[in-house]
Amino acid sequence: MPAPTPPRRASHQTLPWLLTLALAAALASPAAAATKVAPKAPAPVKTGLENLEKQVKEFTLANGLKFIVVERHNAPVFSFQTLVNAGGADEQVGQTGIAHMMEHMAFKGTAVVGTKDWAKEKPLLDAEETAYRPLLNERRKGLKADTTRLAVLQKAFGEAQEAARAEVEPNEFSRIIEGAGAPDMNAETSDDVTRYFYSLPSNRLELWALMEGGRMATPVLREFYKERDVIYEERRMGVESSPIGRLFMGFLNTAYVAHPYKTGVIGFPSDLKSFSRTQGDAFFREHYVAKNMAVAVVGDVTVPELQALGAKYFGGISDAPAPPPVDTQEPEQQAERRVIFEDPAQPMVMIGWHIPAGDDPRYASYEALASLLGGGDWARLNKALVKERKIAVQLQAFAGLPGEKYASMLGVLVVPATGQDPLKVEQAVYDVIDSVLTVSPFTAAELDGYKVRVRARNIARAEGNSGLADALTRAQILQGDWREFFREQERVQALQVGDLLGAMKRSLIKSNRTVGLIVNPPKQASNEGGR
Repeated sequence: MPAPTPPRRASHQTLPWLLTLALAAALASPAAAATKVAPKAPAPVKTGLENLEKQVKEFTLANGLKFIVVERHNAPVFSFQTLVNAGGADEQVGQTGIAHMMEHMAFKGTAVVGTKDWAKEKPLLDAEETAYRPLLNERRKGLKADTTRLAVLQKAFGEAQEAARAEVEPNEFSRIIEGAGAPDMNAETSDDVTRYFYSLPSNRLELWALMEGGRMATPVLREFYKERDVIYEERRMGVESSPIGRLFMGFLNTAYVAHPYKTGVIGFPSDLKSFSRTQGDAFFREHYVAKNMAVAVVGDVTVPELQALGAKYFGGISDAPAPPPVDTQEPEQQAERRVIFEDPAQPMVMIGWHIPAGDDPRYASYEALASLLGGGDWARLNKALVKERKIAVQLQAFAGLPGEKYASMLGVLVVPATGQDPLKVEQAVYDVIDSVLTVSPFTAAELDGYKVRVRARNIARAEGNSGLADALTRAQILQGDWREFFREQERVQALQVGDLLGAMKRSLIKSNRTVGLIVNPPKQASNEGGR
């Protein structure tokens, strides 16, 4: 029988504002009955946001881990999300990509899951790490490295890896969870956070607690260097071999001069060839602590049973203090910055303006501004460039590039139509913005339409178990309180057209913008006359 397919992982958000994240709470077939801690009577699910807030319960374990719970007994399933307040922005120089590594390592199991014999595997893992250190030290000598010694050390390291790998039970964590009825096991690393999520039949709740609590408390970072190579290949395919990947990374590196948002999530190639399992373990121990995480469970569960299972299986997560936030602040930009890639690929225009962080009271204005400028067919830029002038075939705008935890950017990406000059398309974007400011401001009707769409989006998000778990944990981690998900609608309803125009005047100015372009190289003149 062939080995099961490893879990699909949306491993990093290269362009989060171009991706639609499908969060589906699929209904799995009920497995054999399991004893429940408390009986549950069916109850109708209220979908109104106002009523829903009253149904959310919370409790905190002794180690500081917060659980957020919504009981929904209309179907025998539940969804969860574990959100860790650690992403690409939390990495140190020389260790870019290591937050993403933790996501990969979370699927490798523990001392119980993923091993054939832990007593044999552990010393082999230690030997692997011992073999890696001298190899790295020799590599660091660069041109002065002893090539003969390098070959010997590389051979010893390879043999140590193979010996440790022989004791691995491949994909056992995934196999157990998928075998229990999870169709959607997944994880994702962004600049701000790392999230883990899937759905299960409710009679598998204790299995979930055992598996999730175990990998968050005592993971084994097995096959570390193998997975590091996998991420290196992801980088090669998604950045070096991708015109838009190169554009995005060049754009970030240009837009930010100090803040770690400049490095993205995937990591620099040299770091992906250098950082060690020892460093990975240190990152985990610092960031994967109870006070730096939140768990939401939504579905056919009860608070009492989760309290019991949480204490039993999640109580082993470290109670160490949460690490401090990033102190580095991006300096105010004083002049326009530009990065241009000559490439025979599809031309593209990327523009970004610095804006406040997601917890700033003004952030709601920027979200509305992005939507009304480039959020869909109704938006000003889409109407002008795509529908009317037909100089673009695709356009997106989004607040929170590349994250929301710290001051970020409002971004616009335009795909010019065939034959269109990217520079003229770029200017057309500015013309529309100038028109909104001077000739044709946003109308109350446009803003009212946005308010309706936000409410509809939040209701749809809250009706799905997975979507609600995601919304609650994000609000808890990024804004400090899950209730902020419900306060969003109030902030949006309070917006006035003047708030959006104020945001434009404040931020959408030339000295505050960064521009990234893909332009086709000039055609070489023919040399028909010969040399």
